[in-house]
Amino acid sequence: MNLKVFPTAQAAADAAAHAFARAAREAVAQRGSFHVALSGGGTPKLMYATLRELPDIPWKSVHVYFGDERSVGPDSPESNYGSAQQHLLSYVPVPPAQIHRMEGERRPLEPAAADYAALLPACMDVNLLGMGDDGHTASLFPGTQALDADGRVVANHVPQHDTWRLTFTFPEINSARERWMLVTGRGKATALADVQAGRGDHPVARVEAPVWFVDAAAAGKAED
Repeated sequence: MNLKVFPTAQAAADAAAHAFARAAREAVAQRGSFHVALSGGGTPKLMYATLRELPDIPWKSVHVYFGDERSVGPDSPESNYGSAQQHLLSYVPVPPAQIHRMEGERRPLEPAAADYAALLPACMDVNLLGMGDDGHTASLFPGTQALDADGRVVANHVPQHDTWRLTFTFPEINSARERWMLVTGRGKATALADVQAGRGDHPVARVEAPVWFVDAAAAGKAED
C-alpha cells in the first residue's frame, strides 16, 4: 500500500499539490496536455490554496474534469465544480473550454451521465479522490448500484443521503494513469485501517494501486 503520512492535513494537501504540479509538467512535456479529475470535500480546498500559488504549472495545457457531482447547479455551495471554481479555477489561467463540469442540475441525470462520458479523454492522467468515513469514494457509496456499474459515468441513487449523484465508475477510476487518495481527519481512521488490513467491504478498496496522501489523524497516529 503506497501510503504517505504527513503530520497535518495542510501538509498532506501541500504534498498532493506539488505532486499535481510535477505530474502536469511531465504530462505536458510527454503528451502535450494534462487531464485531471478533481474531487469534492474540504481537504481539496487546502490543496487548491497551495496549487494556485505554485509557479511553473502549465495551466493553459490543463484539462479539468470532475469525478462526481451532487444533483445541484454550479452555483450551489454543495457543488464540487463550484468549490473548485471558487478556490482554484478562478485564480489560474485554465482556458474555460478546458474546464468540464458535470451537469448535476439536469433531470433526469442519466443523459447528463452519458454526455459527460462522451467528452472524457481516452485516459485520464490523474484521478484525484477522497474517502468518506464510511469508505466511499467519488459518489460510490456502500450498497449502491453504481458499485458494479459498467461504462464510464453513471447516475447513482444514494439512499444514505436521499439523493442522486453523478459519478465515475470504478472502471473509469481505475483506467487513469494515476489514482491519488487525499484523506485527512480522525473520522477516516477506522475505514483506512480496515482498508490497510483488508477488512470489510469498503468501496474505496476497489481503487487499484492508489497513492495515499494522508494526515496523521487519518492514519491513526495523531496525539491526543
